Amino acid sequence: MSAWELQKQREEIARREVGHTRVRPAISWCLIILFLLVILSIPLFQHISEFRDYAARERRSILPQLYDVFSLFPAALKASGDSGSSGILARVFVVNRFLLKGMKGFEEALDDHSVIGKWTRPKIQYVLTAWLGAGNEKAYCGEQPWLFYRPGVDYLSGLPFLHPVQLQKRAVGGNEWATPTEPDPRAAILHLREQLSQRGIALIIMPTPIKAMIHPEKLTHRYGQRQTELQNPSYERFKEEMKRDGVLVFDVAPILMRAKTLGGQEQYLAVDTHWRPEAVELAAEKLTDFIRKHISLPGLSPSNYRAERSVVTNLGDLAVMLNLPEKQRVFPLENVTIRKVFGAGGEPWQSQKTADVLVLGDSFSNIYSLGAMGWGEGAGFIEQLSFALQRPLDRISRNDNGAFAVRKILAGELARGRDRLAGKRLVIYQFAIRELAVGNWKRIDLKLGVPPPLKYLAIPSGREKVVRGKIEAVSAVPRPGSVAYKDHVMAIHLTDMETDSRPLAETDAVVYMRSMTDNVWTAAARYRPGETVTLRLMAWFDVADRYEGINRTELDDAALQLAEPCWGEAVKK
Repeated sequence: MSAWELQKQREEIARREVGHTRVRPAISWCLIILFLLVILSIPLFQHISEFRDYAARERRSILPQLYDVFSLFPAALKASGDSGSSGILARVFVVNRFLLKGMKGFEEALDDHSVIGKWTRPKIQYVLTAWLGAGNEKAYCGEQPWLFYRPGVDYLSGLPFLHPVQLQKRAVGGNEWATPTEPDPRAAILHLREQLSQRGIALIIMPTPIKAMIHPEKLTHRYGQRQTELQNPSYERFKEEMKRDGVLVFDVAPILMRAKTLGGQEQYLAVDTHWRPEAVELAAEKLTDFIRKHISLPGLSPSNYRAERSVVTNLGDLAVMLNLPEKQRVFPLENVTIRKVFGAGGEPWQSQKTADVLVLGDSFSNIYSLGAMGWGEGAGFIEQLSFALQRPLDRISRNDNGAFAVRKILAGELARGRDRLAGKRLVIYQFAIRELAVGNWKRIDLKLGVPPPLKYLAIPSGREKVVRGKIEAVSAVPRPGSVAYKDHVMAIHLTDMETDSRPLAETDAVVYMRSMTDNVWTAAARYRPGETVTLRLMAWFDVADRYEGINRTELDDAALQLAEPCWGEAVKK
């Protein structure tokens, strides 16, 4: 018998056996009941848990979160009407994009708040990490206890970020409901340089290296003897083109690599995305030399800044992103010694909007500066640069989205009629180098506008106002543990406002609120359009120094982004 005939005979026997498989009725019913119990127990537990939260006044709505999906279609219809689109087909596309975005957020919210998921995920991740050395989709495990942020590793292991195929792939990729990405950093940086040059302002860009560039030996032993930093193949080309077009590039990677090789000192935190304080101080000192060599700044009398050392202990953001049990012992707390900068009178260092140097930065500037990040404050990169230069600096910094977030903030300031570039001689643009490969490099116009007419509620400095209003729109809030930052600020469009049961003349307000603290969502993160809330509002100016640098998402409406925001805190009933 041939092999082909033997195979056909075996298949025929298998079909006959499957066709005559007999299962006892008792076993069939047991399997059906077990299957139904498994699939029904999860929503049952979720309903019971959310009803208990409502009874304890920890949840605003009596309906469990599952039923939020029914509000998506009416909201989508309203969005299509507000979009101004004409024609049935155009409005259908608007509704479709809104629903796709809403369903994605709905699925993520269900996943985040699943009672069973919250109980099982940390335990499963602990087994994967402690026993098998596996991370998750955000954090990779290296040599114990080192962790690495995936986008940084992708920057090094991915295709050249300036390759035409890669640029095209990123431009057409992404979600159907999101604005297409502008992947080429050269266009955005040259656009920024041209606008600054028209006002006589010089530009220095500072692509800040990520951990895997300087410490590849902690990720894999193959790089144990490497003396130079790892780099994406397109970086040298990018740097040469920037210099050719008149953009000064301060490349700090070789400096940190040399300090590690010669001094044997680690430059990055083991279980955090960011650099150590010693690396921050070294970068600030070398940038000071670079500025003095290439930029002629007017002389100023010394600011007499002084510094003090203090020890900070914290668990890094990458360890937090693994979502391990709270009492995990896999990754230890890290101790660092920071250098806090003070003014001549002993007051904490503060930025000055009238300074002739403006620093635009991301979380690499904010680490050791924003207390919310857990590594102390008053000792970040901008403070160290100010100390090294002994001159005041203006700052705009924002965690995450270094490719566009700070430029967007600067553009918003100018559009509101506040000329943040007045008197500036130099702009320093610091961003994580991985943004060159993964960032959205939007070209943003820096146009000076006029203050808008008073339409939105503005709270005078030092005053407060308790208002009740309806939520018209909320900005997106990231899932806890899905980003490298433990804190987040959201934006809310509040309408139909009243105080003491009397309608306000200004019916609208743009309100910033804390939406995530220490990787836990606040009550505000669960606000949805259509809800009525009572908030205590105060001037954003009064709290901007504390919250400006925290990762923040804005409302989609460009007009709302130009309104003067308030800071809000929920009023407990």
